[in-house]
Amino acid sequence: MTIAKLGERYQIVVPKDVRQALKLKPGDRLDVRVENGKVVMIPQQIQSSRLSGKHRTLWQETNAVAYIRGKRESWRD
Repeated sequence: MTIAKLGERYQIVVPKDVRQALKLKPGDRLDVRVENGKVVMIPQQIQSSRLSGKHRTLWQETNAVAYIRGKRESWRD
């Protein structure tokens, strides 16, 4: 069992072993509810209609600036 402390501003730090097990990152959202006198927190996946951030994993191994410059060079005669 892992113990977390409630801070002065009613904040709880999710213990490292729990964060790692659930692969939580800063900014992730948790559904927090009370069930049978217990606090239950469930990680939520946010569905976004925005395009920002989509397919960002495609660029992890690529230098985007160099890629664009290369494409522009190929357009020249």
